[in-house]
Amino acid sequence: MNSGIRDKLSELVVNYKRLTEYYRRITEFGDEEVLLIDQGDMESLLGILREKEEIMIEVSRCQEQVGEIQDCIANNYQLESFSVNELIQVVDSSNRDLVERLKQEIKQLIKQLEILEQQERIHESMLRNYAKQVSQIQSPPMNSTGKKAYEKMLKTKDKANDIDLKR
Repeated sequence: MNSGIRDKLSELVVNYKRLTEYYRRITEFGDEEVLLIDQGDMESLLGILREKEEIMIEVSRCQEQVGEIQDCIANNYQLESFSVNELIQVVDSSNRDLVERLKQEIKQLIKQLEILEQQERIHESMLRNYAKQVSQIQSPPMNSTGKKAYEKMLKTKDKANDIDLKR
């Protein structure tokens, strides 16, 4: 069973590397997204979002595999749930190297996710600002001359309908 667990741990390391690579690929779109938002090229931006969505489908598949492997390992060691820290405590010395590699891969994945999260926040903020600019362009405020004329017309109309007005 030891070689089976070793294989599962190796497979888990490979899947975490794969996840990190998927998220790195998504992050690579960042500069292009900024440029497209600045240019207001929403059509091209949608194209990038579609590509990112395709990668996320692969991420989902990989995460599913990770979950299955983690469950198998947790069951083997009779752990309530998968935890690298708990795994280090129970795994035999011949597999500790793989658990340490796994721990490093998870750290790399977390770093990549933090970069991506920061990037996505910036993109969301830029898109909100873009939407605000577009809405202001579509409904421009009245210029002051037009506004004054409109207000004067309303006052005149109100006075004409005022029943207390002495004529």
